[in-house]
Amino acid sequence: MNAFLGWNALQLFMNVLSRNWLSRKGAAEKLDVSLDTIERRAIPWQDEPLAGKLRYKYLKLGDETRQDRRYCEEDVEALLVPG
Repeated sequence: MNAFLGWNALQLFMNVLSRNWLSRKGAAEKLDVSLDTIERRAIPWQDEPLAGKLRYKYLKLGDETRQDRRYCEEDVEALLVPG
Protein backbone atom coordinates (compact mmCIF):
# COMPACT_ATOMS: atom_id res chain seq x y z
CA MET A 1 0.00 0.00 0.00
CA ASN A 2 1.21 3.49 -0.79
CA ALA A 3 2.49 5.11 2.42
CA PHE A 4 0.91 8.43 1.45
CA LEU A 5 -2.52 6.85 1.03
CA GLY A 6 -2.12 5.05 4.33
CA TRP A 7 -1.26 8.31 6.07
CA ASN A 8 -4.28 10.12 4.55
CA ALA A 9 -6.57 7.31 5.67
CA LEU A 10 -5.13 7.52 9.19
CA GLN A 11 -5.60 11.30 9.27
CA LEU A 12 -9.21 10.95 8.13
CA PHE A 13 -9.87 8.28 10.77
CA MET A 14 -8.36 10.42 13.54
CA ASN A 15 -10.29 13.47 12.31
CA VAL A 16 -13.56 11.58 12.69
CA LEU A 17 -12.63 10.17 16.11
CA SER A 18 -11.42 13.48 17.53
CA ARG A 19 -14.75 15.23 16.97
CA ASN A 20 -18.16 14.97 18.51
CA TRP A 21 -21.00 14.31 16.11
CA LEU A 22 -24.71 15.09 16.41
CA SER A 23 -27.76 13.75 14.64
CA ARG A 24 -29.92 16.23 12.73
CA LYS A 25 -32.42 16.17 15.60
CA GLY A 26 -29.65 16.64 18.17
CA ALA A 27 -28.22 19.61 16.27
CA ALA A 28 -31.69 21.16 15.94
CA GLU A 29 -32.38 20.72 19.65
CA LYS A 30 -29.03 22.21 20.64
CA LEU A 31 -29.68 25.30 18.49
CA ASP A 32 -33.44 25.39 19.25
CA VAL A 33 -34.26 25.54 15.54
CA SER A 34 -36.25 23.42 13.10
CA LEU A 35 -34.92 20.39 11.26
CA ASP A 36 -35.33 22.40 8.04
CA THR A 37 -32.93 25.03 9.36
CA ILE A 38 -30.30 22.36 9.92
CA GLU A 39 -30.82 21.07 6.37
CA ARG A 40 -30.50 24.58 4.89
CA ARG A 41 -27.19 25.15 6.66
CA ALA A 42 -25.77 21.68 5.92
CA ILE A 43 -22.78 21.22 3.62
CA PRO A 44 -20.77 18.08 2.87
CA TRP A 45 -17.60 17.69 4.90
CA GLN A 46 -14.62 19.89 4.09
CA ASP A 47 -11.53 20.31 6.24
CA GLU A 48 -12.07 24.00 6.97
CA PRO A 49 -15.29 25.23 8.61
CA LEU A 50 -17.44 27.73 6.73
CA ALA A 51 -19.12 30.48 8.75
CA GLY A 52 -22.83 29.88 9.19
CA LYS A 53 -22.72 26.34 7.80
CA LEU A 54 -22.87 22.90 9.40
CA ARG A 55 -20.48 20.32 7.98
CA TYR A 56 -21.67 16.75 7.93
CA LYS A 57 -20.41 13.26 7.19
CA TYR A 58 -22.28 10.02 6.72
CA LEU A 59 -21.25 8.03 9.78
CA LYS A 60 -22.36 4.96 11.66
CA LEU A 61 -21.82 5.76 15.32
CA GLY A 62 -22.44 2.32 16.78
CA ASP A 63 -23.48 -1.25 16.12
CA GLU A 64 -27.16 -0.47 16.66
CA THR A 65 -27.25 2.71 14.57
CA ARG A 66 -27.62 3.22 10.86
CA GLN A 67 -25.24 5.20 8.70
CA ASP A 68 -26.72 8.68 8.55
CA ARG A 69 -25.73 12.31 8.34
CA ARG A 70 -23.93 13.41 11.47
CA TYR A 71 -23.17 17.05 12.07
CA CYS A 72 -19.94 18.40 13.53
CA GLU A 73 -20.71 19.62 17.05
CA GLU A 74 -18.03 22.33 16.79
CA ASP A 75 -19.94 23.89 13.87
CA VAL A 76 -23.21 23.70 15.81
CA GLU A 77 -21.61 25.40 18.83
CA ALA A 78 -20.09 28.08 16.62
CA LEU A 79 -23.62 29.12 15.65
CA LEU A 80 -24.47 29.64 19.34
CA VAL A 81 -21.77 32.28 19.77
CA PRO A 82 -22.70 35.80 18.64
CA GLY A 83 -20.51 36.67 15.66
